[in-house]
Amino acid sequence: MKHILTHKGLSSGYSVRGKISNKPDGGVRIIQLKDFNDDYTSIGQDCFQLEASKIKPKYYLDNGDVLFIAKGANNYALVYEKKDRIPTIASSALFVIKIDKNIANPKFVSWYINQHEVQNYFKTNEAGTYVTNINRKTIEEIPIQLPSLSIQDKIANVAQLHVIEKQLTIKINDLNDKLITSQLFNQL
Repeated sequence: MKHILTHKGLSSGYSVRGKISNKPDGGVRIIQLKDFNDDYTSIGQDCFQLEASKIKPKYYLDNGDVLFIAKGANNYALVYEKKDRIPTIASSALFVIKIDKNIANPKFVSWYINQHEVQNYFKTNEAGTYVTNINRKTIEEIPIQLPSLSIQDKIANVAQLHVIEKQLTIKINDLNDKLITSQLFNQL
């Protein structure tokens, strides 16, 4: 993995002293573990904001940064996609992986990290007993297979379509359950 990182490479998210409190209109959004939705495939809309004057711009996320959950049992990755002009940072429970886009597609890298083989690699290299974590060295040494960029793009696109399909299937099943329940109650 180390060979596909930019010069800013790999860093942990911003460490907030004490409890993270929401400051509406604070100026800087912070992504925490609680903000991950849909089996860690998206970030919710209810992220807290912090006071902007306390945060250095070096912590601001760039479009295409890979966010990696370093703490706990679910060590997944997803690509940060900027949705508005509010600067956004990652909490200290996350690593920010900056990929050299001339070598690798961040969406491919994120998909690759989430695969069973890499997840097993994390399980054999995690630290801690009660709350496990993955350290910087373990991330840098992820064994990664890189096909050509065009193949990476295709894999990333199909993987994204698969995520959308799974989300739609869940919605369809929920609506179908409601429809059948409603029809059965109408028979009473």
